[in-house]
Amino acid sequence: MFPHTKLIGSPRSLGGADLVRCTVQGGALAQYEDPEFGLRVHDLSLRDCRAGGVLHGVQFSDVSVHNLASGHRLLPSACVFRHVTLSGRIPQLMVRPAHYSLPEAVEEAFRDGAERFYAAVDWALDITAAKFSDAEFSGIPGHLVRRDPQTQFLLHRDRAETADSQAFSPRARSYLTKARTSPYPTVVVVAPTRSKYFKDVLKDLESLRAAGIAE
Repeated sequence: MFPHTKLIGSPRSLGGADLVRCTVQGGALAQYEDPEFGLRVHDLSLRDCRAGGVLHGVQFSDVSVHNLASGHRLLPSACVFRHVTLSGRIPQLMVRPAHYSLPEAVEEAFRDGAERFYAAVDWALDITAAKFSDAEFSGIPGHLVRRDPQTQFLLHRDRAETADSQAFSPRARSYLTKARTSPYPTVVVVAPTRSKYFKDVLKDLESLRAAGIAE
């Protein structure tokens, strides 16, 4: 167990470990001033672990996670990913841009830094075999996410911008809004297979696919 450990600041490098049935309780792994993402987690494998806490401004590279549990939603903000694989049971995961409480100039710096980072990435995240209870990936370019097209949809910002929102359900319209406001030309939206709303979400996403907005 790693209880309430706080690692704040950049540069710092962590990794080279294979963790099985470990618990990371609370704590933080974060930096708020380095848009080049010098706070790195790399060459790490987690299997059947439990984790929670604050994640902000972290670069994750060559990381695999299989069956993760958490008592709260995981909210990685302003984080970037290269060759990260999620599989098995994954809790509520919301990958988002820099935290809204930061000064606008800092948010913009992280956004520009992420664009530079992803320009040299062939793929960022593989969620093909992940089973989510809920998920959001507004902080990652959708075309760099490896996915299962049966339940994990790629929405195009330009197509969403010209779509007639009134032709869709309220939930589908919320997905159109996500695509329109995304900093990237594509965004992945997931029908979470472990959610009681799975069939309803899937139906709404399939309606966007039928309209040519999603694929």
